Amino acid sequence: MTPRQRVIAAQIEHAYPGYHVWVSDEGWWYATKKSPRARGQSATVDGADPDELTTALSAEETAARYAFTMH
Repeated sequence: MTPRQRVIAAQIEHAYPGYHVWVSDEGWWYATKKSPRARGQSATVDGADPDELTTALSAEETAARYAFTMH
């Protein structure tokens, strides 16, 4: 990762605790659960860029919150 990507990844990890954020060689952004406390069903979430990744992480949290309230 570039220094700028590291800063962005750290910001995403701060906003979504329990995930490790990384960028593939092709430039796709991924967030992989590193803690059982991370919200969401998927072990890994991806996006073409940081905005798509955070949108996907937000959707994971929303789905987990909805599933929790339905039980």
